[in-house]
Amino acid sequence: MLRVKRLIPVLAAALLAPAAVLTAPAHADVSSPATFADASGDVANNKLDIRTVKVTNTARKLVVRVTFPGNPRVFDFPTGNVSVFIDTDPTRKGAEYGHFMEFWSDYRFARVAKWREQPAPEWGHSPEGRCVADAGVVHDQGHHLKWFQYVVKKRPGCFEAGAVRVSVSTMNTGDLQPFVEYPKPHLDFLGKKHGWTDWVSQR
Repeated sequence: MLRVKRLIPVLAAALLAPAAVLTAPAHADVSSPATFADASGDVANNKLDIRTVKVTNTARKLVVRVTFPGNPRVFDFPTGNVSVFIDTDPTRKGAEYGHFMEFWSDYRFARVAKWREQPAPEWGHSPEGRCVADAGVVHDQGHHLKWFQYVVKKRPGCFEAGAVRVSVSTMNTGDLQPFVEYPKPHLDFLGKKHGWTDWVSQR
């Protein structure tokens, strides 16, 4: 009986404790859509020089468009990759999701921990996972690398989010025409490494 009496105050305190913090900020910094600019010419090879990042956040999907200077020749893509990290929870440090696209290869959408991709069967491409159809890549007509657009649909069990913020980076490892592999890759970031945009509200 004494043990039960001691437990009563503990249970009461738990029931009266404030609700858990929401996984989206009470007030986002900017409304959707929002465009964020990056300095031009801040990377030696400008093929993957980030110019702008536009974030469109709706109840149905998240769209992130990354623009580049563009190439005059069709399919004259650099070798390398583009990464878009997505933060959905202000109470947790770092990104929760990431979009990863390798030129002339594959794109992936996955959970992220400590800025590293955490592959999972539901988002895998081999075999096709149940969430893989919810994420896709669209690019400019003519393949001149003027922009790439990453689209993630929102639905329970796959990707769910209210307000979001993103971090974008590119890595240029070489050229395709003619093929050249650089001794050291060229890196570019939206703002700075692991830097974030403002929180963009869901509309």
